[in-house]
Amino acid sequence: MIKYEADLYEPVKTLFENEGYEVKGEVKGCDLVCRRENEIIVCELKLHFNLKLVYQLLDRKTLSPAVYGAVLIPKRKSGRKNILRLMKEIDCGLIFVSEETEIPEVVFNPKGSSFKNNRRTKKLKAEFENRSFENKGGVNKTAIMTAYKEQSIKLLCYLEALGEASPAELRKLGFGANVRNILYNNYYGWFVKLRRGVYGLSDLGRQAAEYKEYESQTEYFRREMEEKNVQIVKK
Repeated sequence: MIKYEADLYEPVKTLFENEGYEVKGEVKGCDLVCRRENEIIVCELKLHFNLKLVYQLLDRKTLSPAVYGAVLIPKRKSGRKNILRLMKEIDCGLIFVSEETEIPEVVFNPKGSSFKNNRRTKKLKAEFENRSFENKGGVNKTAIMTAYKEQSIKLLCYLEALGEASPAELRKLGFGANVRNILYNNYYGWFVKLRRGVYGLSDLGRQAAEYKEYESQTEYFRREMEEKNVQIVKK
């Protein structure tokens, strides 16, 4: 039984996964982003069709040629027809989900013929590719694990183990070209410059390494270091 917007996430995710898409939730503000090779689909979830959903879908059309709205099936047949007519008019896909069985049905597929890739699309793809941990789409007022934060936590774990390191040394361990910017900008206050080109953890960083909310991420990256045989500084 579907009661909340977040309950739509798993059925719709499974629908696209069964079509061969990799699906991630809450990517750049989108409830679901689906990727299959170079194809990107964006889907927004709402319990009931409303004007807010229409505004969201129109905005998402600047990200992908294939944008869908997923809502519970309206009880009135006339309501279903009116929604379908509007979605065809704005060329957005429509998915109806049964409140009782939780089974989704694709009612309309968009054409997306006039779409052109842009900077927002590239940023969406980059965020999707660099994300290892899943956020559940359709959940409001919860902290989102962005690719940037994920990389910061990874860096936190590695510096905790290494004691200190330079961006060049970290890149050899698999970090991307942006590792220097993460250290230099120090958005979360976790890092400290020890000397020219060498960084370590601040007191705040050492505390963050033990935060319960990052437990799954820190455990993952600590296992990763064990597999890479990263030399750990004795404490």
